[in-house]
Amino acid sequence: MWTAKRFRSQAATCATLAKQTHDEESRQRYLRLEQTYLHMAETEDQLVGQRSAFAGASETKPAA
Repeated sequence: MWTAKRFRSQAATCATLAKQTHDEESRQRYLRLEQTYLHMAETEDQLVGQRSAFAGASETKPAA
């Protein structure tokens, strides 16, 4: 399962590859991938936060 940490690792890899390539088209592709992975990491963080908040809210509700 992918986590925000894994997405950030992939983003760092893409940034490194972008710096190492001399082909402009490839460099741009790596930079776009880096941004995509960072966006996915942020989304994952938000989802985890929402799940935690939802779980916490359901635990504090009194039983009917």
